[in-house]
Amino acid sequence: MSVFLKKLQKHQDKLSRLEQQVLAYIIENPEEITQSRIDEVAKKIYVSTATISRTSKALGYTGFQELKYTLIHHLEEEQRPIYQPSANFTKLAERVQNEISQTLQLVNQKHLDTGANLLANSQRVEFFGVGSSYSCCFEAARKLTFAGRIASAREDWDELRIVAKHLTASDVAIFVSYSGETNLPLEYVSILKEKMSRSLPSSVLKIAHLKN
Repeated sequence: MSVFLKKLQKHQDKLSRLEQQVLAYIIENPEEITQSRIDEVAKKIYVSTATISRTSKALGYTGFQELKYTLIHHLEEEQRPIYQPSANFTKLAERVQNEISQTLQLVNQKHLDTGANLLANSQRVEFFGVGSSYSCCFEAARKLTFAGRIASAREDWDELRIVAKHLTASDVAIFVSYSGETNLPLEYVSILKEKMSRSLPSSVLKIAHLKN
């Protein structure tokens, strides 16, 4: 059991019987929780959505959505390899140099020009990123806003889903994922692909598989 789930378990004694049932399900099925809506969880464990919301608040969160976001963040962090600083400065310098070189090799001028044109001609820019990818989206949207563009990065997964369904041909969507395998962004990509199949946004720019 992860450190984060153990911390949640410490709150068990102050919960009601139904709330303890919700907490037990979260602890036993953390991956499933990160991919589920509150109503889906409620149906599986035969409680009301209000009970799940109360449980989330009793655990110290504003609601189920914040609890789920925090759970995703901790699961992603626990899967990241622990960086061990090298005592040998030469090896450390070589590592940094190799990472910079690999990053530069991924830069494609044609793709950069295409992306710049899409951004310049867009009505608005929507960034899609969850978990640890969200901070990158937030900073990018903030900088575009300062540059005079209408740009947003949203934390709420259901809100991102709705936004994906309502993007128009004049909008640009930018997807950021460190792993390229997180289920929620892939779901939003599928929504946009379906819209593209109906000849909607040829101006959707997808930037995925960004890596450290």
